[in-house]
Amino acid sequence: MYTSILIGISLVFLVVRAVLQQESSSSAGDATFAKFRRQFVGTYLVMMTADWLQGPTVYTLYKHYGFTHEQNAQLFIAGFGSSMIFGTFAGTLADKYGRRLNCVIYGVSYALCCFTKHFNNYGILMIGRLLGGFATSILWSAFESWMVCEHNKRGFKPEWIGSTFSLMITGNGLVAIASGFAAQGAVYMYGGHPVAPFDLSALLLIVGTLFISYSWTENYGDQHAAQSVGLANAFAAVRNDPQVAMLGLLQSLFEGAMYTFVFMWTPVLEASGNVPHGFVFACFMMSCSVGASVFNILSARAPVEQYMVYIFLLAAGCMAGPVMTKDPFLIMMCFCGFEFCVGIFWPSIMKMRSKYLPEEGRATIMNIFRIPLNALVCLVLANQGKLTVMQDFMICACAHLTCAGLQYALLKQSKARPSSPVSAEPSA
Repeated sequence: MYTSILIGISLVFLVVRAVLQQESSSSAGDATFAKFRRQFVGTYLVMMTADWLQGPTVYTLYKHYGFTHEQNAQLFIAGFGSSMIFGTFAGTLADKYGRRLNCVIYGVSYALCCFTKHFNNYGILMIGRLLGGFATSILWSAFESWMVCEHNKRGFKPEWIGSTFSLMITGNGLVAIASGFAAQGAVYMYGGHPVAPFDLSALLLIVGTLFISYSWTENYGDQHAAQSVGLANAFAAVRNDPQVAMLGLLQSLFEGAMYTFVFMWTPVLEASGNVPHGFVFACFMMSCSVGASVFNILSARAPVEQYMVYIFLLAAGCMAGPVMTKDPFLIMMCFCGFEFCVGIFWPSIMKMRSKYLPEEGRATIMNIFRIPLNALVCLVLANQGKLTVMQDFMICACAHLTCAGLQYALLKQSKARPSSPVSAEPSA
């Protein structure tokens, strides 16, 4: 069943990409912009690959060292907690001292995190989780902030930025699949030791960091404000601008439900028998890539604030699927449908952030958005077993319904904000 689903999703992906190529064939695009996008997305995907390589084996590594399930949970909570606490300050550092510098710090701190994985010592591994949480908060803010600022600084058309976002997410889904195979291959070459993917990750981080250091130009947010002032200004922007506040809330709700889904899908599918986790993960990532490609089609035909209302409703329906049926095929299709929504969500939320967030505090505000997200994930991890899986999925569905309501309110308010006309984007 899973093989057939993966083949079907892959064929859909090829069809969607073919449609996009046909629609963009009439416009060759701007060569300077295409080169900028290619270099940025390539570097971004190298850094994302380094992150994906670590995911499949981190739990296995801790288990290999003899740590209990409770200790594993503590290490994971430390990572999310670190991202929640230190990530806010990482955003102000990026805006004040430079987004490129922040991306370099990401590479160095995450490489150090990989180095700690060689030690069978709970304290050292805890330090590694703290470094990893700090690094991932940079990954989800500084790179995007640097690109948006650089895009505008170089005078590229605002409507072209969506194609960069789409290519980032489409490529991210594909490298995630490749990273799973690469991680497994590295473990095999290391004689079965699960630390191997972390060494490969560190190598990619070093290469990406060197490229950023020598080829990217620096850009900033508010350089002149003190760090505490920059953080206060960012909180004020969220508090005083209802559009920014709604955008942050719906992002936190959607991503919080998404991470909850990551913890919950395995027991639901395993209830019907043995599950080939690699194939399931590939199905999810291909569905995400299809969604990221469909974003190009949707964004060329309707405002992002409009179509995202329906995407959130679709996500809510998919999360309610396991509650309404026990058929493993239908449940799997609901899960793939949700990942399709995730693929549309990422470039769409990036495009809305580029529209609504003030440039001088962009990275700081983006990390503020992640405070409730990380708090929610820590809460879910700390309360495993107190709610049934079906209750968790209903909570996710309600979160997505709330996102749809917030998105509709944002749509109503956005009509008062001037927007540029939609025009053809260079091919992704």
